[in-house]
Amino acid sequence: MFHTYVMVHAQDLIKGGKKLVDIDRASFLMDKTLLAQSIKAMNDERDNNPRHDAIYHAQWIWDFYCERHREKYGQFFTPHVDPNWDQ
Repeated sequence: MFHTYVMVHAQDLIKGGKKLVDIDRASFLMDKTLLAQSIKAMNDERDNNPRHDAIYHAQWIWDFYCERHREKYGQFFTPHVDPNWDQ
């Protein structure tokens, strides 16, 4: 089994630590429509108007998804902010 990890903005980042989340595990909690929109947005930007500082991979999708989640639901995506979301 392969795992793809992304950096999150969990509370322990305030203390200078780094928190990684297995995006494959967290994807079960994701809004599938928002996830598909995030993938499409990344592909569209990469193919049509790429930014010189962008790296188009899972982190890009994660960051975009988390912003759309907050806009749609009015709250942060739990795995993005709670370091104990999967315990």
